[in-house]
Amino acid sequence: MRSARPLFRVSSVALVMVLVVFLPFASAVDTDGDGHEDHNDDCPLAAGNSSVDRTGCPDVDGDGTSDWTDRWSIPSSHFEIVQTLSSSYDYYGIDHSPDGELVLSGDENGWVRIWNTSTQVNMLSDQLNGAVAAVAWSPDGSMVAASTNLGSGGDDELLIWWANNMTLRHAAINVDVESGNDDTPGSISFNHNGSLIAVAVGRATNSDTNGEVKIINTSSGLEERALNPSGEDRFDSVAWSPDGSRIALGGNDDMWIYDTVNWQQNRSMTGIAGATIADIAWSPDGNWISTCESWGGGGSGAELYNVHTGSRLWTKTHTSSCMATDFSPDSRMVAFAISYYQSDGASVRVYSTDNGSAEDTFSGPRPNNCAGSSGNQCGTVYGLSWSSDGQSIVTGHGRNDEGLYFWKVEPDPDQDGWNTTDQGDGRVDHFPIDPTQWNDTDMDGYGDNPAPAFQPDSCVTTFGLSYHDRFGCPDSDGDGWSDSDGIWKVADGADAFVDDVTQWRDTDGDGYGDNYYFITGIQPLELHLNQSGDAFLNEATQWNDSDGDGYGDNYNNASWANMFRCTEEIGCVGIYVADAVTADAFPLDRYQWSDSDGDWVGDNSDGPMPDGCPDQWGDSMMDRLGCPDSDGDGWSNPDGNEAAHPSGDADAFPDDPTQWRDSDDDGFGDNQSGNNPDGCVFESGNSSVDIVGCPDWDGDGWANYPLGDDHFPDDPTQWNDTDGDGWGDNQSGNYPDEFPLDPTQWKDSDGDGCGDNKVLPDGDWWPNDPTQCRDSDGDGFPDNPNGTNGDQCPTEAGEADEDEIRGCPDRDGDGYVDSVDIFPDDSFQWVDADADGVGDNNAVASGDDCLGVYGTSSVSPLEGCPDSDGDGWADEMDTFPNDPLQWKDSDGDSYGDNYYWENMTVEDPLIAGNFITLRDEHGDAFPNEGSQWADRDGDGKGDNPNGSQPDAFPDRFTQNSDPDGDGYGNNVTLGAFQPDDCRTDYGTSWRDSYGCPDIDGDGQSDRNDICPYDKDFWSGSKDQCVITEAEQDEVMGSGDESFSIDPMVILGGAILLLLTALVIIQVAKQSARRKGKVLVSEDEYIDLRTDHNREEEERKKKWVDYYVSQGMHDKAKELGWQDVSELPQWKQYEIEKAAAAETPTMFDLEDL
Repeated sequence: MRSARPLFRVSSVALVMVLVVFLPFASAVDTDGDGHEDHNDDCPLAAGNSSVDRTGCPDVDGDGTSDWTDRWSIPSSHFEIVQTLSSSYDYYGIDHSPDGELVLSGDENGWVRIWNTSTQVNMLSDQLNGAVAAVAWSPDGSMVAASTNLGSGGDDELLIWWANNMTLRHAAINVDVESGNDDTPGSISFNHNGSLIAVAVGRATNSDTNGEVKIINTSSGLEERALNPSGEDRFDSVAWSPDGSRIALGGNDDMWIYDTVNWQQNRSMTGIAGATIADIAWSPDGNWISTCESWGGGGSGAELYNVHTGSRLWTKTHTSSCMATDFSPDSRMVAFAISYYQSDGASVRVYSTDNGSAEDTFSGPRPNNCAGSSGNQCGTVYGLSWSSDGQSIVTGHGRNDEGLYFWKVEPDPDQDGWNTTDQGDGRVDHFPIDPTQWNDTDMDGYGDNPAPAFQPDSCVTTFGLSYHDRFGCPDSDGDGWSDSDGIWKVADGADAFVDDVTQWRDTDGDGYGDNYYFITGIQPLELHLNQSGDAFLNEATQWNDSDGDGYGDNYNNASWANMFRCTEEIGCVGIYVADAVTADAFPLDRYQWSDSDGDWVGDNSDGPMPDGCPDQWGDSMMDRLGCPDSDGDGWSNPDGNEAAHPSGDADAFPDDPTQWRDSDDDGFGDNQSGNNPDGCVFESGNSSVDIVGCPDWDGDGWANYPLGDDHFPDDPTQWNDTDGDGWGDNQSGNYPDEFPLDPTQWKDSDGDGCGDNKVLPDGDWWPNDPTQCRDSDGDGFPDNPNGTNGDQCPTEAGEADEDEIRGCPDRDGDGYVDSVDIFPDDSFQWVDADADGVGDNNAVASGDDCLGVYGTSSVSPLEGCPDSDGDGWADEMDTFPNDPLQWKDSDGDSYGDNYYWENMTVEDPLIAGNFITLRDEHGDAFPNEGSQWADRDGDGKGDNPNGSQPDAFPDRFTQNSDPDGDGYGNNVTLGAFQPDDCRTDYGTSWRDSYGCPDIDGDGQSDRNDICPYDKDFWSGSKDQCVITEAEQDEVMGSGDESFSIDPMVILGGAILLLLTALVIIQVAKQSARRKGKVLVSEDEYIDLRTDHNREEEERKKKWVDYYVSQGMHDKAKELGWQDVSELPQWKQYEIEKAAAAETPTMFDLEDL
C-alpha cells in the first residue's frame, strides 16, 4: 500500500532528501532470518528461499527461482481501466490486502472502506470524524488502520480495526506531537508482522512543535517511541523493510533509516531531494527504496535508491507533485502517482526498476492536457496500490476527478490471440509478450511452437531448461546443455558430461571436458593448481599441463616416473601413457620440457638453467649444467665449447676434485681448502716451501716477503729473519744472526752472550770483556760484581769506588752509603742507637737530646725524649704529661693554654621551650688571666663570678654587665637579651620594659603603671585602682617618733640631683673644650650620649617591638631591626661580639 494526503500548502521552497542507510552486514549475521547469512543473501532484508538465480530472495511460487526472475509484472504491457467509482469526495489513501482480493480506501469525508477488487463492491466501512490522511493493511491481513486529520485545533488520531469485521481494536489513538497544535499526519505503515505501526507527523506552521515519527504498539495501542532525527520539523512518509529490521523516514528533503533492533540511526542523507518527500516505498525484495517528491519549483522528482549502498540509481522529473509510489510484487517495476499540473498531471508513471526505462503511463481525464494552473480542470492521483498478483492497480483520485479507479493489465499485449489471463475461453498465453509462442505444455518456459518461433521447445512434453544446444530439454547438471537421448546424441551437440555443470564437450574423446580450469594463486613455480577439464583439446593422450608450458604431464618413458614430477603440496603429476605425445620431461618447470641426453637438465637454452651440453650426458652443475665432469667436483671438463679456467669457465684441474679454478694460470688451484692451494691466487709464481704459487726471485723455494716468508728474496742462502733485524736466521748462510730472536742484537765479539749493540736490555757495554756486559743502574760500574770492576749495588746508581761498596748510592752525601745510613736523606744523621727515629748526632738541632733512651718528643728544646701522652712535648717540660691535648698553663690556674670548644644546644633555663647555643669548652679561655678560664657564651667575659671582669650573664652572649644587680643586662643595642631600660636603678619590671622600678611587683614599671601601688591593675583607667598609695609610709629613724618623706620631696630631690649632675657635665665639657682635652672618661662620655638619645631610641624600640609582634618585619627593618635568625652563624657571632663591645658602662655620679 502507498497513500498520500492532500497538500493544503504549496511551498515555494520545498526541502526533501532521501537517505538510505545500511551498515555493512557482518558475515555471520542473518538479518531477515531466512537461513541465509547476509554475506551470501542476495536479499538480506527480505526473507526468501530462492536458490536458482538468486539466494535467499522472495519466491512466492516456491520453484527456486526468485520473484524478480519469474516476473509477475509484464514488461511493455499496458494497464487499462476496468472500473471507475466516482465520488464527490477526494480519495487519499489506497492499500491492497496481502492476497490482493480486497482493497482499502480512505476519503476526505472520513470514510474508511474495504472493496472487493473483482466486483468493485464495498464490503465493509466505517466513518471517522475527520478527513482520512492515510490507510494501511497489515502484512498478515488481520488488521487495517487509518490516520485522520481533524484540522485546526483538533487532535489527529490513529485507528486500528480488525479487518474481517471492521471493529475497532482500540479506542482512537492520539498521534499529535503536542495537543492543540495543528499537526498534520502523513503516511502510516505496519511492520512485517503487524506488531508495530509507524505514523509520520509534521507540523502545520513554522511556529509549531517539530514533527515526529511515532511507533505504536498495535496490541496495547501505546506509543513505544518517537523518532526525530536532526530535529526535523515535518515528516510526511514512512516505510518498513520487508523483514521489519529497518524503517525509513521521509522529511523535508532528507531521509533517514533506523535499525529497529537497537533503534540506532544507520545512515543520514540530507539535502538529496528538491522538496518534501511525500511518500516512500520499500521494494518486496528489500533491495530498493523509491521516493516521491512534492513540487519543488522546477519540477518534482521520482527517484530510486540502492538500499545497501545508499546510492541513487536514477531520477525522473515530473511537471507536477508526486503524491504516492508503490512497487510491483516482483520488484521489477515501480509506479508513481502524479498531481494535476501540466504534461504529467493526473497520471500514473510506471518505470523499470533496474534501469529506469518508462514502461507505462495511464491516467484519468486530462482536460486541455492539464495545461496552465488557473482554470486547470485536471484531477490529482493521491494514492495507488499494486496488487499482489501484479496484474492490477487501484488509484485514488481527487480535486476535479474524485473517486476510485481500478486498472488491469491489457489481456493480450502481444496480439497473438491468446490473453494473459483466462477470459472464459480456457486459454492463457504463457508468453504474453511473445507473439510467436503461447503454449508451454511442460511448463519449462519454452514455447511449444517450432522454429522459426522464438526459442522453440525441442522436448515439448518433457520439462527441461537447456538453452545452448537446444531449448527446453532436460539438463541434469544445469549448464544449459541438454542431456543426450534416443534422438539427440553427444555428436549432435548434447552434453558429454551430464553430471558436471562445468563441462559439456570432449573434442578428443579422452574423457576430459574441453573447458580447462585451473588456479595459480601466489606460488613461486606459477603452477596450474586444481586442474579440471582438458588442456589439450585435440590430443587424447594429454589433458593436464601443470606448469602451463604447452607440454602434457603424461609421459611415455616408464623411467620418468616420479622424476621431478612430485611436490609435497600437490603430490605427483602425470601418468604413464605408452603413446603419449608432447610429453613434458619437466612437468613442474614451465621453462623446460625436453631432455635429449637424459641427464635431467632441460634442453631449452632460453629458459633458466639450461643444459650446457644438450647432446652429451653429464652431471656438472657449477659452470655449466649437464656436461661431463670427470672428477665429480661439479665443474665441467673443458671442451671445444668451453676452455679451462682462466681462459674459460671449465675445470682447470679436471682430474682433481678439490681444485677447478686457476685465476693466475700458474698451475696451482684457487681453492684454499683443496690440494696445493695457490698462496697468491691472482699472482703467478713458483714458490713451493712456505706457500705455493707465489713469486720466488732467488729460487730457494721460499716466496718473496711479504707474500711469503723470504725476507732475503735475492739471497738463496737466507730466507727467514725471525726477529726482523735484517740478519738471516740460517747460521750456515750469508751473514747469519747470532741472536735470531732478538731484533736488537746479531753479533757477540767477546762471546759472553751479550750482543755488541749497546742497547738495553741485552747490549754489551764492554764488548771486548767477556766478564762484563751491562750497567743496569748507569753508574759506570758493570753489573757483574765478580767481574772486572764489578758493581756491588748493580740496581742502584752510586759513586762509591771502594771495592766493597763500589757503585753503591749515598743520597745525602754524608759519607755513609744508603744501605747502612739510617737517615739516607739527612746529611747530619746516619745512626740511631735507641731506634726512636731521632739521629744520635746531637751536635745539630735535630739530634737526640736523650741518647740511649727511646723517646718521641719533637718540640724543641728536647727532641727524642720520653713523651707519655704523645703530644710532642717531652714529659719533663709538659705541664700535663698525660693529656695529649694540653701541655702548658701560662697563668697557673690548672687549665691548659690550648683552648678549643664545640657548640652545644641546651634548653633555656629562663624561657620554657626556648633553646640556646653554648660552648662545650676544653682548656683555658683566658690563658693569661689566672682568675678566669671559662666563657661558655663566648662573649669574652669570664664565667667565674669571683674572677677578673666576671660575666654577669654567663649564658647570654649579648649581656655581661648588670651594675644595678636587678638581673637585666646593660647592653641595650638591637637584639640584646632583655636589655635593662633603667640601668642605674634596680628594678623588676618585665611587661613594658626590663629592670625598672616596680613598687607593686606586677611586672609593669612604675612610670607606665596606671596603678603603681595596686598589683592587680597596670593599664586602663585610674578609676579602677583599689590601692592608690603605699600601704605604709617609710619610717625614718626608730622609736615612737617617726616621720614620713613625701614622695614629691623625694622626686624633687632626685630632679635637683640630676640637674646638678648635668650642670657639672656641661661645665666640664666647656672647660675641656677651652683646655683642648677631655675631662671625662670614654665610658662616661658614652653614657652621656646614650642618655641624650635614650628617649628617641626607646620610642624607636617600642615601634620596632610592635612591628615585630605584629609580623610587620619590613616596617621593623626600616627602623634598623635585623632578623638575626636569617643571618649565617658566623655573622650572628660577629653581631653578638659587636653588641657586647658596644654595651655602654654605667657611670657613677660620685665619680664625677
